[in-house]
Amino acid sequence: MVKQSYHWSDKLAVRHSIMLCINCDGVNIIATWSVLHGVPLCRAWIPMDTTARKLLLVEMDPVKREQLLAFCRSKDDAPLDVEVCTRPKEAVNRLAGGGFSACLLPNDLSLLRDVRRVANDTLCLLISDASEPEHDSTAIHDGADDILLRSELTADGLRRALEHAGFRRQSGGKLAQQAKQDPLTGLGNRAMLEEELDRLLLRSKRSQTAFALLYIDLDYFKQINDSFGHGLGDLLLAVIANRLRRSMRDLDMITRIGGDEFVALLTDLHDANDAALIASKIIHTLSEPITLNGHHLLISASVGIATHPQHGSSASELLNNADQALYRAKAGGRNGYSFYSPEEDAQTQHNLDIEQGLRHGLLEGQFRLHFQPIVDTRNGHTHAWEALLRWQHPTLGLLTPDAFLKLAEHSGLILPMGHWVIGKALEGIKKWRSAGVDCRLSINLSDRELKQPRFADQLRQLLIKSGVPANVIQLELREDALLKHASQAEKLCKSLAALGVDIWLDHFGEEYGAMSYLARLPIKGIKLDARKMADDGDYASYLRNLIGLSRDMDKQVTANYVEDAHCAEQLSSWGGDFLQGYWIGKPRPLEDVMGQPLTLSST
Repeated sequence: MVKQSYHWSDKLAVRHSIMLCINCDGVNIIATWSVLHGVPLCRAWIPMDTTARKLLLVEMDPVKREQLLAFCRSKDDAPLDVEVCTRPKEAVNRLAGGGFSACLLPNDLSLLRDVRRVANDTLCLLISDASEPEHDSTAIHDGADDILLRSELTADGLRRALEHAGFRRQSGGKLAQQAKQDPLTGLGNRAMLEEELDRLLLRSKRSQTAFALLYIDLDYFKQINDSFGHGLGDLLLAVIANRLRRSMRDLDMITRIGGDEFVALLTDLHDANDAALIASKIIHTLSEPITLNGHHLLISASVGIATHPQHGSSASELLNNADQALYRAKAGGRNGYSFYSPEEDAQTQHNLDIEQGLRHGLLEGQFRLHFQPIVDTRNGHTHAWEALLRWQHPTLGLLTPDAFLKLAEHSGLILPMGHWVIGKALEGIKKWRSAGVDCRLSINLSDRELKQPRFADQLRQLLIKSGVPANVIQLELREDALLKHASQAEKLCKSLAALGVDIWLDHFGEEYGAMSYLARLPIKGIKLDARKMADDGDYASYLRNLIGLSRDMDKQVTANYVEDAHCAEQLSSWGGDFLQGYWIGKPRPLEDVMGQPLTLSST
């Protein structure tokens, strides 16, 4: 198997740089990690020693109770430290508090299940009054370590049963440990998290103690994985796990529940502000630079916080609410934390539903393309059609991008959606050309597509596949995206120009500083927003000046959002080349525009 070495430089307690050798798929990371740090991966069962064993005896019948107490206190061996409980509910609460190595229970399956839920490390021996093989089999399945027949029980037999149960638990401890352990980081997994949540919920009912759940997600981790490979990504997760351990108090628990998602349980909270302080500490700790194999990585994290009892009374409710709080933290700009807010729950849930619906929509073919005409002011003929995305939502009807585009950006779905749009738009123009319609196709370019290093190559492949020539395609790039990602935009503009595709700057004039790029980049023209010119004389003058400057630089001009004849006439007289808007023509499905080239005079 091919192996790869990574040099890891981080602020560790013992040494500052360690050479780790891991498999390309990261399989060996945890073995090396455990040896280096000596981190206990999970609480393991330790067999009871013969001198100090604490046992809870649960029995309501006084005669049976005294018999069992006599066996436990036999002088033939070191006596057991026994506490007595006569009520099942009280027994569950006491075992949830910890401190007992074992318990003796009546043969009650309901009680056994409650005990197993809150005290999984405690040995459970059931005392049965009759031999019932089917009942005993069910009890073993539900977590009993042994079932002892009362009529055959002796002091020596009880002690042997306790010791043998302890040895059996020890031999099976590794498998049980692995079932609750994340193999990559050594942290607990979802199973351990749910078990600990159940224990805390039961304990809080008894003692009214508060706790918090922190849902932690690494920002842009996928991009690191895609850029540097999963091997380095796995090692990064191991480093993050170590930093999270350092950020937590000894009594708290940190788990990894999948991918780059971690959940921390903060116990014994006196104030919700304590959770905020720990969340801030986590965010600060994770933001420290990390060097892996010569790559200097900057990572950040978003944290959603839910507290008990304010934000939920069950494990699933707390997890869901912390997840929604995380969603808001990411929507608020990332690298921060947010508490769950019931008042904002409805909007958050709506956004989550829309985001989930986007995934189904792509898979189930719910998206549509509508085409809006762009006409030439010189002759009124259709110069181009702009492809505009629509979502035929199963319950909300036809949605425009304003309703879902930001959520698509947030979820990363904007890239597959953009790929779909280009492919479908090329199919459309191919049909027009086959029908003898000679016009261009305009497609919007998203920020994410702008930042894709292979976007020009992918577009070239789509053009070859469709048979559409590059010189009939124009891509619209927003002016603010150009300024925000200037270096990447410059490279992309030059690559697309070499391909033969025209670049237009959309929403031009809304930002400052783009004029210099307009002069030096291969940009064909600009698109102006004409919505305010009818009501704002100063804005109309501003548009007129922009048109003049652009024409002086030999750039073409399209005025968008043209809503009446007066605006159309003014823009044309100022030198505007093309017009677009509802007064010109509304976006329509492909079948409505086939063979119907629109002219300005027909509108």
